[in-house]
Amino acid sequence: MTLSRFFYISAKACYKMLPEFIRLRYRERILVFLNQLRKIKFKLSNTRYDLVQSIDALDIPTKLLTSIQNRSSTLGMQTLVSQDGSIKQLPKIEDSTLDVHLYLFKEITLLGGTDALIKKNKLYHQELLAMEENHDLKRKDVFFLFDKNKKKEVFLVPYTKKNLDNKNILYISLLKEHATNYYHWMTEIMPRAIFSCQTLKYDNTKMVEGKKIVFLIDEHIPKQCLEALTFCIDLPFTTEVVYKNELLTCNNLIYCSPFWQSLDNTTGSVPNHKEFFLDMYALRLVHDAVQNKFSQKDSDKKEPIRKIYLQRKPTQMRSIVNYEEVENFMIQENFEILDTSNLSFIEQVKLFSEAKIVIGASGATFTNLLYMQNNTVAINFYPSHPATNHGIFQPLADVSGVKLIHYKTIPVDDKSLHSNFMVDLNIIQNILKDLDI
Repeated sequence: MTLSRFFYISAKACYKMLPEFIRLRYRERILVFLNQLRKIKFKLSNTRYDLVQSIDALDIPTKLLTSIQNRSSTLGMQTLVSQDGSIKQLPKIEDSTLDVHLYLFKEITLLGGTDALIKKNKLYHQELLAMEENHDLKRKDVFFLFDKNKKKEVFLVPYTKKNLDNKNILYISLLKEHATNYYHWMTEIMPRAIFSCQTLKYDNTKMVEGKKIVFLIDEHIPKQCLEALTFCIDLPFTTEVVYKNELLTCNNLIYCSPFWQSLDNTTGSVPNHKEFFLDMYALRLVHDAVQNKFSQKDSDKKEPIRKIYLQRKPTQMRSIVNYEEVENFMIQENFEILDTSNLSFIEQVKLFSEAKIVIGASGATFTNLLYMQNNTVAINFYPSHPATNHGIFQPLADVSGVKLIHYKTIPVDDKSLHSNFMVDLNIIQNILKDLDI
């Protein structure tokens, strides 16, 4: 074991021993420190890959099953309420979206924790190609990008290697950075899974005959995400876990390219809408799949009458400093105070479908805007930071016909868009009065 490797393992072990609230609050800084230790080994190791500009540049035999191209999407008008209570309307934005291709690879190598494709010394990764200086590398604990301006070299340290070559199995890759986050799973992973299975079921049925379907998933995927997968996918399937940093060489692999790119920009200036320009087509795939199944199970759709306040733990990122005051206010306004973290996927869909209004701090739970009924309301508390991107949840509200109000709160510090904040209850009271709810 090299000295740099020893320091890295020791530091990582110490990180895991820290209290959860410290790990959450300082996660990015700690990961950067750990990555600097690994960087020493990167320079000495033989794990350099050339970042290529396209899948074709990997020089491997592929079969294109289908593609959708020359598309556009819309980011609806956004209602912003600032710290002083003033209201601003941002105009709609229409722009092009990514071309989507569904491939069959006879032999390709995947990297656990990412959706990278590898062949020999070449690596393809759509988001690494799109990254600029103001964007954060998502998997600092998996790979490191050198010569960022020229975007040429990626270094990684594979922990394990594995081969999957069962000819009777059709593997479908659902690997992706942030896949363990409910928001990213529902908006990035689920559209690719649904699109892949719909294409196989209706356009390529012979490929499925006599074969088992196995979804390749990252480790530590929350149970709600797996429940959503089971709920929405019609074809019988099983799952196989791919561990972080694992190099997995796979035969008979179905790979769906991303519908949109989520580029992280946590400390930079005003974001470009392209950083989180969600694809409405992809969101509707999920929305329709869930609604079709959900309506079958609950044909008597209830009138949305519930008033929900989404409780956020003070140990989480983007926590509300005066949370006790806020919760007491919500109780007085007859809101239910709920923590959705332990609810099943179906319970969350049911809850949001019955909600007349939902209020809370910005977080993955707001993904469930996708399942609210038309003409309902949501108020999202955002930290007031230049990098705050209001387009993250607006498209979900657009698909469901929800009136989404983005409230920019009082910052405690402005180091990151994940900073803690305070809520001015006078502003919230005025908003509720105007809504007459």
